[in-house]
Amino acid sequence: MLAKITAVLKSRVPEIIAGNGHKPAAVLIPIQQRLDGDYLVLTQRGEHLPTHQGQIAFPGGRVHVGDKDMVHTALRESEEEIGIDPTQVTILGRLDEFTAGYGLVVTPVVGVIPAHCEFRMDPRETTAVASVPIRSLMERRNFVLDDQLSPGGHPSYHFYVNGWDVWGVTARILVQFLELAYDFEVKAS
Repeated sequence: MLAKITAVLKSRVPEIIAGNGHKPAAVLIPIQQRLDGDYLVLTQRGEHLPTHQGQIAFPGGRVHVGDKDMVHTALRESEEEIGIDPTQVTILGRLDEFTAGYGLVVTPVVGVIPAHCEFRMDPRETTAVASVPIRSLMERRNFVLDDQLSPGGHPSYHFYVNGWDVWGVTARILVQFLELAYDFEVKAS
């Protein structure tokens, strides 16, 4: 599967969102390959954070002055939030940039991490972390496409997994990733 994902990501040029004073951010889409299938790592953001409190997200955050590029940002933030060692991540490529609340433009970076990680959460930023089977994300009963668009004018998706409602920019990133890598098709509920 990794060969397919790598080939798909290398065959396309990610869409870039320029201008408009957006603040750049990056997230890591951490893939774990296990004997029973592929998994993605998701986190629950802390309730006391200034933005996106309690939401389900990929590890990541805003670009810092010393970051070399978006990959560096995604790796740095993943290490800070849940302890993923950057040297243990194999980068496969990037998805399109996405706008998010609070004026952010998010660059999703796709990478493979060890099948079994001992996550070390920073309780100031993260309240939970879970490895979610991709097969669960692909199940129709776990996916909803709302009839109404989001406040930003985007399709409004929800994935219900691990007792969580994954929505907003994370759900939009998930849809693009699953469409490209796993032939997921969005259908109205």
